[in-house]
Amino acid sequence: MSRSVIERILTLIKELPENTNPEDMDEAMYSLFAKKEILKGLEDSRKGNIISLDEFKKNMAKKWLVENG
Repeated sequence: MSRSVIERILTLIKELPENTNPEDMDEAMYSLFAKKEILKGLEDSRKGNIISLDEFKKNMAKKWLVENG
């Protein structure tokens, strides 16, 4: 992780109000996770690492069958 990313995260944490409750922290962590996943997906798309919707549906159906017997 680059220094600038760490600094931005630290700035966000420092700017949280002192009365921030655990639920607010969960929401902030989820937002960071969601942003990371979106950026990762966009990068994959730029690199051409994509599949068709039909292929995605087939993969999900196989995964569902394995997980749910």
